[in-house]
Amino acid sequence: MLDVFNGIPNLRNVSIGNSCVKDLSEILCRLMYIKSLTDLVVDEKEIQTLNQSNCPILNTNEKNSLDLCSFQKQPITWLNKLVLYLNVHFFFSNQFSCLVNLLHLKYNGKLSNIEDFAFLGLRHLESLDLSNNNFTHIHANTFFGLYSLTWLDLRENPLIQNIETLSFTHLTSLREVFLGKINSPLRQPAIKLNLTLIFGDILSQLTHLYITSSMRPMYLIIGMDLIQQPSADIIFHNLTKLEVLKLLDCKIYSMEGSLTKDLKYLKILHLRIKNIYNVFYSFTESLSGLKYVQFNQLHLFCSCDNAWLIAWAKRNRQVEVILRSIRHIMWDNLTCLLDNGIDTPNFVKYTEANCTTEIDFILFTVTGLGVLFFMLVVFVHYLSGHYLLPLYHITLGWLSEAMRSNTRGRYDYDTFVSYSGKDELWVVEELLPNLEQRGPPFLNLCLHSRDFQLGKDIVENITDSLYRSRHTLCLVSRHYLHSNWCSLELKLATARLQVEQRDILLLVFLEKIPPHWLSAHHRLARLVKTRTYLDWPQDPHQHQAFWDRLWEKLKPPTDV
Repeated sequence: MLDVFNGIPNLRNVSIGNSCVKDLSEILCRLMYIKSLTDLVVDEKEIQTLNQSNCPILNTNEKNSLDLCSFQKQPITWLNKLVLYLNVHFFFSNQFSCLVNLLHLKYNGKLSNIEDFAFLGLRHLESLDLSNNNFTHIHANTFFGLYSLTWLDLRENPLIQNIETLSFTHLTSLREVFLGKINSPLRQPAIKLNLTLIFGDILSQLTHLYITSSMRPMYLIIGMDLIQQPSADIIFHNLTKLEVLKLLDCKIYSMEGSLTKDLKYLKILHLRIKNIYNVFYSFTESLSGLKYVQFNQLHLFCSCDNAWLIAWAKRNRQVEVILRSIRHIMWDNLTCLLDNGIDTPNFVKYTEANCTTEIDFILFTVTGLGVLFFMLVVFVHYLSGHYLLPLYHITLGWLSEAMRSNTRGRYDYDTFVSYSGKDELWVVEELLPNLEQRGPPFLNLCLHSRDFQLGKDIVENITDSLYRSRHTLCLVSRHYLHSNWCSLELKLATARLQVEQRDILLLVFLEKIPPHWLSAHHRLARLVKTRTYLDWPQDPHQHQAFWDRLWEKLKPPTDV
């Protein structure tokens, strides 16, 4: 089995899992010398005994240790990813020092002790996954040397009791940390954790920080520069059982609701902010369990965003608010800093002079009116969206007609023909030969199937063609009454008729329409009652008289 790897010249990925391996040490030793290998996964948790070969990577002594590098004469530069699921309890110092280019390391097993400097030499390691193990302590030098580490997962190590000071301070590239559930002896009423002592200055560069105390209360202290933190609220994410929070000598420009949205059980809040900042009303909205707030050396900007704070501090009966200062400053003589960075007027007088215009009410009123207007527009569009554009063109047509000195104007077509597509055969065989081909003068008809502009909106084509025609001829049939487009054309034509007050609309019935059919079409029924129309005669001998009468009405004026 060991010689099988020699026959694969470009072997890159190897996975060994739950197999009947007699000597895993020998296999790993051989694999370490395959220079094409980049990814190695070993899953052999059930191995209890190992042969002692010339390459003792795994030792079955009392510590069940893993020795990858002590027998290596040269660094292993080709391995990038190493995943181990082994029954190993102990990591000793310089454990992985020969894996100089390793980028990703995952160990899952029964690891209970990590010696200082165990990861020394892994200068390029980017991700380290030690979840689902049994170690109980993290020491100051546990992760020393991991200067490129950006992702660290320590979840599912439920026995963690002690994280030493400065344990993560040297991880200068760290961005994502998953500590998981933090425990402490049951005799302690709450789990105490000082993030500043553990992380130092790198706390401000974290993008993800996952901590939970399960169902136990938590006492959290942070003293750091939060101004540089791109998303400071992630520090308090998921701390639903946090009861005490102290921000001591921090730097932060604004205290907002995003910082406290998960702190529903917070009871005590102690703030000592070094710089001048704003406290927004949303900061306290989620703090339903808050009982005590202490402001030390409160330095506020002169802003109406802070105007609520004094009234809240004085009138809130649920929360005791304490203001402490070296000069024994009280709420009534609290000062603030103006935008010019020089003047420090009395904060109460500033808010009375600048923040009593009920800005919130004005904004609410404007926003409410804006929402109502938007709803009205949507409602109108829903009811008559198809007719808004025609109405626009009708208005333009009326304005252009009103500005013409010659009321007849000039048109591109003599007649716009409104008809159903199912009646097009009659239009082609009867209408066109008897109107367009008769003359002089010759009529120029506008048909949607022939004269509409390609690619243009249909409603725009209808309205433009209708207003560019001297007359509108509606060919009414049963198909015409069932067509939405024909109904729209009739609507536009009657609207134009009402505006221009000229005899520009003619009706021709191609067949007999029952009165109860017409009653459902109010505009057409009203036109039939008030205007003269033509019926297409069924007797062929009367066709010529029909065309003579229609042509005479539609022919262009001789003076144009």
